[in-house]
Amino acid sequence: MFEVDQFVADCRAAFAETPSQKALQEILARAVSDPVAVLKGLGEPKRAEIRKLFHSPSLTIINVVWAPMMTVMPHNHRMWAVIGIYSGREDNIFWRAADGCVSVTRQAIGG
Repeated sequence: MFEVDQFVADCRAAFAETPSQKALQEILARAVSDPVAVLKGLGEPKRAEIRKLFHSPSLTIINVVWAPMMTVMPHNHRMWAVIGIYSGREDNIFWRAADGCVSVTRQAIGG
């Protein structure tokens, strides 16, 4: 069973030991391998939201629920992120400017 407090504790411990994407990817992969449990633990989404589960100066854990067809303007997070999809899918458009041209790459993640 997925428990938010235990998930946050596991992420914090792994990040304290090895502050890297890889350490958190393993924990997140284990969690989302049982998407039904994650959905039960976080609750059935009722609307689009960004809910902070944990925040410190070096680590932030959020649960993001996107509404259908929701989009955001192109942006740069200026940091790495580990994303786990437990329901639905994420569609990304990557914009790259070089030599006066803009190239676009699309990527869908999840179901």
